[in-house]
Amino acid sequence: MPPPDKPKKYKLTPQQRLKICIVGQFMLLIGIIIPTVLLANKGSSYYRFGPNDELIIISIKINTGFKYGILLLYVFIFRVCKAFVNELGMPVLGFNIYDPNRKVITGFTRNELQIQANVMYTLNAIRSILEIQLAISQIDIAIISAVFQEIASIPTIHLLLKDKEFETVEEKRERLSKFTEMYIKAKDETYFQM
Repeated sequence: MPPPDKPKKYKLTPQQRLKICIVGQFMLLIGIIIPTVLLANKGSSYYRFGPNDELIIISIKINTGFKYGILLLYVFIFRVCKAFVNELGMPVLGFNIYDPNRKVITGFTRNELQIQANVMYTLNAIRSILEIQLAISQIDIAIISAVFQEIASIPTIHLLLKDKEFETVEEKRERLSKFTEMYIKAKDETYFQM
């Protein structure tokens, strides 16, 4: 009796995995936002917008339009710096320190990498404390802060992608066609040698 056929495993492409992650994250956010809005204490100062007497950020009362504008400028600068640090600086540390396949580090001495990494991680920890203060102060600031972060990431992603080359669908077909031809030719040559 022949063994039963094994079910074929379906492998997702990186692009399919990314799309699934985006949809999953979107559904998770909706699943969190809807109950939060429905169950929220409407009298809470968190659900207010703009300057008001109860909006206090790092011991500063934000009760005028001018102070609110300065706060938004501060949040924007804060988010731009975070985007550039996380998207341009942190990968350098991550790839040099945590890549198990990289055994030889060039461009840094051991002490330089150690000190720069520890300084960067300490500054990130302090920055995250300030981010939490901003995020829990008032919903409009949390939303505006997130929007600023995404606006700030546009040029850094563009900067990182401009140095890369992308294979077109036609180039991929041509590459796969050449590979298939080479495979068939090698298979035929091997067959006739037997």
